[in-house]
Amino acid sequence: MDSTEAGCRAAGVAAMALACAVGCGSSNAGATADSPGDIDASAAGLRDASESDSSVSAVDATVADDDGAASDDGATGDAAEAPDTSADGAGPDGPSGVDAGHAQLPGDIAASAGTPLVAAHSMMRALFAAYGGKLFQVRRASDGKTQDIGPASAGGAVDLTALSSFCSGTTCSVSMLYDQTGNANHLPQATAANQPSVMYWSTSDGTKWPMAVTMNRQWLRNRTQTTKIPKGAASQTEYMVVHGNYFNGACCYDYGNMESTVHDDGAGTMSALYFGSSTDWTKGAGSGPWGMSDYENGLFAGAVADPGGTNQNYPSIKYPGNNLVTVLSKTNGTTKWALKAGNAGTGALNTYWNGALPSGYNPLRQEGGLSLGEGGDGSNGGSGAFSEGVVIADMTSDATDDAIQSDITGLYGK
Repeated sequence: MDSTEAGCRAAGVAAMALACAVGCGSSNAGATADSPGDIDASAAGLRDASESDSSVSAVDATVADDDGAASDDGATGDAAEAPDTSADGAGPDGPSGVDAGHAQLPGDIAASAGTPLVAAHSMMRALFAAYGGKLFQVRRASDGKTQDIGPASAGGAVDLTALSSFCSGTTCSVSMLYDQTGNANHLPQATAANQPSVMYWSTSDGTKWPMAVTMNRQWLRNRTQTTKIPKGAASQTEYMVVHGNYFNGACCYDYGNMESTVHDDGAGTMSALYFGSSTDWTKGAGSGPWGMSDYENGLFAGAVADPGGTNQNYPSIKYPGNNLVTVLSKTNGTTKWALKAGNAGTGALNTYWNGALPSGYNPLRQEGGLSLGEGGDGSNGGSGAFSEGVVIADMTSDATDDAIQSDITGLYGK
């Protein structure tokens, strides 16, 4: 989205916002464009990676060039130290990993339906039952070294022991989210100061699971080296799982299909997911947050004809417990789109719009870039906490959406 649009506010997110992850217990009701939604430590359990028992050696891995594209040969990650903006707290002290508990994971479900994933990113787990490769790369603040982190076993959850060991006694940031589809649609960030922080949410049994937590001026980006990401008026489906207690009203906390340049290329040149409480274009009922679709030059909450309108059938999102949120959007690229959201811990997705694309956005003019934590033109005032997300180069069926949500709740509801 264009940061120069009237009413688009920059976020002034201070370091104390992350301290709130372990010390605050207030609600989101007062969240504004100036601060992320408060995180209830007893429910959300977000922590930084500052405690564990041992350390391991860093390994070399590909990081991004300055423009955000992955380099050909890679680098060791010996960059400037990342700023320690996180509060002290316990690192992941749960088991080394758990089986996802399903014969089919989202990638398998989508492939079985004939709508395979073309990009798949997760801080939490493998998204295919057979996947045992890299999930993400972290950089520790103490020495700037990087380490690749994978699942504890093929098709399983992240190797918490490896992550905790590498980040022992310091904090870590995310320098790369790896694409699990084989299309190399990785999301890198070379500049340590702009890398999302590794923080955690806790299950009822005390296991702490990592998320990539973005404050303003932090993002991951791959605008020019993507493969099979929908372009033009091609159909598309995207979903992401985020922490519903961490948000703000600034532009723009997005994940998904972006312009191929870090520039506002006009209406319909991107089709990404958004989570936050922005009211500068369209919105849901109440004060937010909501999951919306960012089609460039407008965030759309559904059944709203013009910017500034409200979808009164779309309530503000706040779920009990961990407040983890699934947001899903799909479009045929020419005439229609659907917007869904639901509790990532339990229950079905709610459909908040299923109808025509906004006026002036039909057909879409997607450019096939990818980002997390920024708008299409690079507006980076948004805040959010990312767990997983995918891009599908087709419009999925409702049955596929339901099956994917069932898998999500089967894991995140534990």
